[in-house]
Amino acid sequence: MTAREVTELLKRGFALVQRTKYREAIVLFERALRLDPKNVEGWSLRAAVLIDMERYNEALASSDRALALDQNFADAWSKRGLALYNMSRFNEALEACTRALALNANDVTTWYVKGICLDELGRENEAQEAYAKSLELEIILDMDAERRRSRK
Repeated sequence: MTAREVTELLKRGFALVQRTKYREAIVLFERALRLDPKNVEGWSLRAAVLIDMERYNEALASSDRALALDQNFADAWSKRGLALYNMSRFNEALEACTRALALNANDVTTWYVKGICLDELGRENEAQEAYAKSLELEIILDMDAERRRSRK
């Protein structure tokens, strides 16, 4: 199978995730990863769908596989943080979110998860800053989307 075919499997899997067809999506992601086990995006997508399926240990393992391939893949750090948060491992989740945001400071969800972790750790002032950043970015993204719609 070619790289293009692996990419197509990942795209099809992502489309299924958007329709909450997680079981079907995971099959495509795993098929793509069998064909290309060094596909960082594939491991990160697999982690995301496993989080949606509440299979947090497996999601953590997938994000760690992605990070073993590329320590600078922000989305894998974000998924790692989200999996750890869902496992109530707030210190580790905070570290992962901080690393993700160092690589991509425009990730709304990661700012929000960072805020929740800070709240859980009793760091309310820092949590409020993270929530505010998440909200600010969400507003900016909404405004950008509205501008694009109005141009059509």
